[in-house]
Amino acid sequence: MKTLKIVAGVASTIVAVAVATTGASVVNAPLASAAPGDLITADVPTLGELDDQVAFLIERPGSDEAKAVHMEGGMRAVVVARTLYNIGWYRAPRGSNDITGPETHDGNVHTAMLRSKSAGQPDLVARVVWKRIDGVWKLSNSSVCEGVKAVGLAMGCDF
Repeated sequence: MKTLKIVAGVASTIVAVAVATTGASVVNAPLASAAPGDLITADVPTLGELDDQVAFLIERPGSDEAKAVHMEGGMRAVVVARTLYNIGWYRAPRGSNDITGPETHDGNVHTAMLRSKSAGQPDLVARVVWKRIDGVWKLSNSSVCEGVKAVGLAMGCDF
């Protein structure tokens, strides 16, 4: 238990240093959520909205066009969402995804943590970045590419 407290303390210190050095602010947004596929247009997205967006992209069926509007890379990046959905590793019944804090928010950039689980595999935990483009929060190309690498998909990140 003492080790867990030390790890938690180190993690919170790292986040505090990162926030202090980047000038970003830590966000304590309410846990609201939108219907799957709804665009996120609030000034500051909530964890619930971001979680719903990730679920829509890789856990739920939907057209490429509908999913593309949630991604910075649009139709060129949607192949990643489609592939992850079709593989089924990170959706029921085999897996899941959760967006959690800590969050940061700096103008048109927002970050949160993604934990992806899949039966028989170690959890993937990553910092995910969203960008506000034309008033809509979109999953960033950099985060999509990091996901491609983390999962080991054999595809390029040229979007």
